Amino acid sequence: MLSKTFMAASFWAAIFTLFFTITGNAQTVSGRVFDAENGSPLTGVTVHIPGTNIGTSTNADGSFSLAVPSGEEYLTFSFVGYRPQRIKIQPSLEVYLQPRQDLEEIIIRGVRSEEDSPVTQTTITKAEVDAIYNGQQPVFYLEELSPAVFSFSESGTKLANYGSMRLRGINQERINITLNGIPLNDMIDHGVFFSNFTDIGNSFESVQIQRGAGTSSNGVASYAGSINFESINLEELGQGGQVEMGVGSFQTYRLNTSLSSGMIADKWSFYGSYSNIESDGFRYNTSTKSHSFFFSGGYFGEKDLIKVTAFDARSKNGLGYLAIAESDLENDPRTNYLNENDKDDFGQRFVQLQHTRIFNEYFSTNASLYYGESSGDYFFTFENPDATLSQINFPLQNNHYGFLINGFYENEGWKLSSGIHAYLFERTNEESNTPDFENPYYRETSGKSEFSWFGKAEWTKDRVSVYGDVQWRTMELAIQPDYDFIGTAPEGDIIKNWSFLNLGIGINYVFSPVISGYASFGRVGREPTKIDIIGGFTLGADNLALARSEAFTPEYVNDYEAGLKLTKQDLKLKLNYFYMDFQDEIAPIGEVIAFGVQRRSNIANSFRTGVEMEWSYFPIQKFSIQGNVAYLKSEIEAFTTKGTTYRDRVPVLSPEWIVNNSINIYPVKDFTVRLSSNYVSESFLELTNDPAYTLPSFFVLNSSMVYEFKNVEISLDVNNLTDKNFYSSGAPVDLDFDGTNDEPGYFVNAGRNVFFQLKWSF
Repeated sequence: MLSKTFMAASFWAAIFTLFFTITGNAQTVSGRVFDAENGSPLTGVTVHIPGTNIGTSTNADGSFSLAVPSGEEYLTFSFVGYRPQRIKIQPSLEVYLQPRQDLEEIIIRGVRSEEDSPVTQTTITKAEVDAIYNGQQPVFYLEELSPAVFSFSESGTKLANYGSMRLRGINQERINITLNGIPLNDMIDHGVFFSNFTDIGNSFESVQIQRGAGTSSNGVASYAGSINFESINLEELGQGGQVEMGVGSFQTYRLNTSLSSGMIADKWSFYGSYSNIESDGFRYNTSTKSHSFFFSGGYFGEKDLIKVTAFDARSKNGLGYLAIAESDLENDPRTNYLNENDKDDFGQRFVQLQHTRIFNEYFSTNASLYYGESSGDYFFTFENPDATLSQINFPLQNNHYGFLINGFYENEGWKLSSGIHAYLFERTNEESNTPDFENPYYRETSGKSEFSWFGKAEWTKDRVSVYGDVQWRTMELAIQPDYDFIGTAPEGDIIKNWSFLNLGIGINYVFSPVISGYASFGRVGREPTKIDIIGGFTLGADNLALARSEAFTPEYVNDYEAGLKLTKQDLKLKLNYFYMDFQDEIAPIGEVIAFGVQRRSNIANSFRTGVEMEWSYFPIQKFSIQGNVAYLKSEIEAFTTKGTTYRDRVPVLSPEWIVNNSINIYPVKDFTVRLSSNYVSESFLELTNDPAYTLPSFFVLNSSMVYEFKNVEISLDVNNLTDKNFYSSGAPVDLDFDGTNDEPGYFVNAGRNVFFQLKWSF
């Protein structure tokens, strides 16, 4: 077997061999970019060759220089707050961009930070996503495009079924996730299940990932960080559409169509997208059949925007949530302990009505009403003592109603914003024996309401920017037990109340036209989930007292961040250091409760620290490098389980190293070769740090080739080039159900697999 070192060396040798064999003619185009109204030079303007990954940005004096392949005719110039331009190439250019009041940009301003804000963040553009997107869930492309992220799949592939991610080693339930500022998290258990609404990535304009406390957001706390998706920009979308058809390993099929009206009479714009994905999955009985529909439409007045954003999606998955013992995977890596009849059938719907108004050059507002709903069935099959099979259905329904109002003021170096957000979240959990679905033997309802307010201020003077952020959240969770199921006289609802004051301060300093630095501090508190409170998924006589107690308390983090940013025409580099000091962290301890979820416990003191770096480098017009690396050190001071106290332990699934790198090569016009690598170091599966229960490190190579001609694009992805099954998550396994772990269990990923796709734009 090849060692990781040898594979890496071979990989880079192949890259540089190819790099030095490609040649071609190019012309150098240089120029300057100015504000059309006041004539001042613009710094950081993106200069890009349409349909390629070749581009640069302007320096402090607005100048740029770019090597352009022969045959190219146009450059595009884009900058936040200005109207983009497409200009015919000349050896020397003077470009004047017209300022604009962007109505759509205001929609996400309340939850996002700007590039020069003292916040550890990565903003990913639509072009960057499109370069690697073939229908996969966001958790699988974010790990390549943002530091400190790694993901896993229950089916062993990255296109469908259930997937999840960890940020700085912290699980997805502690990441705030929004669409246009509207929470996508389940407000009671905090999860986001992208499997419920697959393949809507084509309908995102951009994604911003804030690591650590970040800026205040709506919904659950930005504890590990936050991810904000921005829906497609209707004002800039032209008339037309596209059809994408894909086929790949494991009987995988994808069809995606989209259509946009463009601006009608300079007032109206509409966009719609439909997708269908089917796959057998790599592991046995982890098939997927899903469809999704996304719609956005808006009216654009001179100072007003009224916009509707909505999606409706459904997915049917074969379930594979149990980790598989290492010995069974060695016999057959596709092993799945769950029955072939263990499936789900879930749908998720979302609608948002937004109104944005620009009152004058200083003041603007944004308001939204929204509704979200998710529901479906979740089946579990078990064997009776007489060897017959029985099945339980765990249906669930969520209803989420909310509104938000934000206001923004800018004048003489000040940027001020404030807003409120309120929601009501309703949940119904049932259990019934198949096929008697109309008469559940268990029915428990719960509800959660929240009101929050935020205020942000940023002051800029010459080279210095100072930032402050305060957020107040107050909420109530009410659980209505099923006393018929419990078998006791009614004792009333279980009520939990929490309030949090979250704070953030920071400073940014521009050292030179190409180098800036920042430092920040944030404190965030987060409430426990219902699963934490009741210690499982069903509230019965054995855990009713636990649910009424205050056994679980909120968790808090003090987050210290500092970083440097380097921006040159051919090189962008971000480097940051963080230290996250936790109190009463709610951490998984290794024991699996049900459905693959580990039991969690409050840990009095713990910390996570590390260094993260991301880069993009364009040395010549036929070659570019992009990547990120994170070095993480995590430690729990002490915890007690089964009467034994353990000290100085590493949290579960918290690797020291996460490294991603990709290389784009453009050997001839309209043809791109992309090679990428992903390395994640070893981590522990349970909190005592028993060396017998670890997740092995892995190193994976992937490749893609894309050819474009006229309005057709053909791509081929080859994943896991070395054809090695590897594990990206896991948990200890108790094979004989005696309460003692027997061996490590893992979620395996597929060996070498391919996906071919044809895209037609019109």
